[in-house]
Amino acid sequence: MDRNTLNIGWKMKLLFEAIVLFVIGAIVLSVAIIGGEEPLVQEHGELRCEGTGAIVITIDGKDYGVNGMAGARYPPIQVIWNKATVPEANFERLVARGLTLCDW
Repeated sequence: MDRNTLNIGWKMKLLFEAIVLFVIGAIVLSVAIIGGEEPLVQEHGELRCEGTGAIVITIDGKDYGVNGMAGARYPPIQVIWNKATVPEANFERLVARGLTLCDW
């Protein structure tokens, strides 16, 4: 091999390493930015009973159905509260609390 071929090989290797470092840096920066954001889900709401047992919760000014009786009038709470967004959500407890508001 002549000297020019060796110089080109060395330059290509250096360019490849620089690109790899850039990509790794971009990935780390993206993870840091995405991972550092606060969740957009409000974890608290106002629970109430409507009619003969429809349990409704108001979160950020919007109403969501907690049980099947409220499902006909409101979107289900699982739209915003689910295992991915609020892992500690206990829907059975929410229904039980709501039924006490209905005097059940």
